[in-house]
Amino acid sequence: MRRFALTLSTAGLMVVSTICFPMLVRAQEAPKNPPPPAAEKVVKPVSIYRLEFTVREVEDGKRLNSRSYTMSVEDSDWGRIRVGNRIPYNTGKDQFQYYDVGVNIDCRAQDHDTYVLLGNGSVEISSVVKDESTTAGTLNPVVRQARASFAVAVTPGKPSMVATLDDVSSNRRYEVEVTATKVK
Repeated sequence: MRRFALTLSTAGLMVVSTICFPMLVRAQEAPKNPPPPAAEKVVKPVSIYRLEFTVREVEDGKRLNSRSYTMSVEDSDWGRIRVGNRIPYNTGKDQFQYYDVGVNIDCRAQDHDTYVLLGNGSVEISSVVKDESTTAGTLNPVVRQARASFAVAVTPGKPSMVATLDDVSSNRRYEVEVTATKVK
């Protein structure tokens, strides 16, 4: 009886293995239509631009002054220039705060195939002027200020005017020009 039971269990195992084994083998085989490979990311090299801003002060068509400010900006990054002085002004008895006077330039460069987009850009030009109407007791300065915001597409290597600003207290005009040169 034992022998019969062992033969029966062996036979049952053989039947189960002949039915299930091919199914297990097929499950482990590679599918006939494999999914397409994931698209490889194309790594675009990082571009770096040198931005040269030229600020000209013009009065009655005659150039009075010209200054250049240069920054290097990585693609999609911010560049900032701050040049000037901190001027104190009185806010109360023996209390002072400070005002930044000079030139401030902010700009974000974005590389495109045939041009550079200078977005969210701004330029601020401020200076202290002598106020003839103040009395001897007034210590606070009078600040002249001109500001402009810009978003402009420029051709690399070619100068482009990004802003012109008229001074409301005189016949002076500020012209702001930028040249973007690809460094890398």
